[in-house]
Amino acid sequence: MRVDMSPFAITQRLRYASDLSRDLAPERRLDTKVDMRPAAITARLREAAALLELCRKLERAAESKARAKSAD
Repeated sequence: MRVDMSPFAITQRLRYASDLSRDLAPERRLDTKVDMRPAAITARLREAAALLELCRKLERAAESKARAKSAD
């Protein structure tokens, strides 16, 4: 898949995203589409923690592989 990265195409995508977004004036920020229920916040935190743990495991695996390769 190729994405047009010309200035015109980027501007068009940014304008489209802007049109889709809601007014984020300070008095309306709590009206965003983010679910702020305690269960939803907990779910997002758990997902972030799981992703962080995955990143750490991948880093350890890469370091282990690099050490094994350098020992050869």
